[in-house]
Amino acid sequence: MNTKKSKRKILILAILSLSMICIALLLIAPRYGNLSINLPLEHKPVFDRDISAYPGRLHVEGNRLMNEDGQVVTLRGLMPADPATLRRKGQFNRLFFDRMAASGANVMRIPVHPERWEHDPDYLWRYLDPAVSWNGENGVYTIIDLHFIGDIGRDRGPQMPDISISSRDFALDFWRKVASYFKDTPHVIFEIFNEPAGISASAWRTDAQVLVDAIRSAGADQLVIVGGVEYSRDLSWVLEEPIRGENIAYAAHIYPAHSRYSWDRWFGDIAEKYPVVVTEWGWMATDPSGEQSYLVGSQKAYGEPFVGYLDPRGISWVACWYDDEWKPAMFTEDFNELTPFGAFILQQLSAPSRSGGE
Repeated sequence: MNTKKSKRKILILAILSLSMICIALLLIAPRYGNLSINLPLEHKPVFDRDISAYPGRLHVEGNRLMNEDGQVVTLRGLMPADPATLRRKGQFNRLFFDRMAASGANVMRIPVHPERWEHDPDYLWRYLDPAVSWNGENGVYTIIDLHFIGDIGRDRGPQMPDISISSRDFALDFWRKVASYFKDTPHVIFEIFNEPAGISASAWRTDAQVLVDAIRSAGADQLVIVGGVEYSRDLSWVLEEPIRGENIAYAAHIYPAHSRYSWDRWFGDIAEKYPVVVTEWGWMATDPSGEQSYLVGSQKAYGEPFVGYLDPRGISWVACWYDDEWKPAMFTEDFNELTPFGAFILQQLSAPSRSGGE
């Protein structure tokens, strides 16, 4: 009898100790790097929050984005780090998203890195659901960006993720789930593939069409953004044969090393016929590592001329990155100060749009 009581006490103590350890880890996890615990979440079939106060659905008319009241909307916004990274840094919370919205941005681009999605089966509910909700309540559109870089068809590229299935199968599965979940959420926008690279325009057009069709087959008719080739720099192929379907916009990524003499051909001429959203742009003053020299620029040589090119044409944009680590960063370490790039972006967001749009 005493033996049984002793075993019971030991078991109770073990359970209590384990519970205390788990609670302690949960409390300190947001502050200390990789010390995080992913508790399982309920998998709701669809986004079911109150959307009555969210921004209305955008649609395409000619080369413009329009809201439900028939007004032209020019998107200008910010791109934080991947939500899983924000959580690791203790920043995936309503306060952080409120701060971004307070800048005057009307759109946030949320990057989803494939390997992080695969390693967390609750990613959709843990990260995208609350991010979309916070943005909606703040009157901000949300671009969900599947953050691949490379050739989706051949699984090639220096930055392709380490995942267990082919990139094409992954992307199809991702968009079927995400589009189905958010199909009735008006302020959500789908950017199908971050940066196609090392792939021909014809091959990418075929792959992009498959992804767009998958989103539409899931019942989602919101705006879909399709990037150009050469790391989303070159959209010239769109004038020859655009993606089939309605509510399609096109993305360009333009950095300081990309000559302004090519802007017309790469995306400016396309913007005369179709909506274009520059979903990545920015600069940094120096590149000590020597690994990202294409980002080196200045406000005078790149920032001001670039905004001066975009605004009169009504081209929407998202500045990259609203972060203190990922380059080009808008902040110095620990978000202590704005970088020159960050200060310029916040100045632009606080100023009235010069494009005649919203």
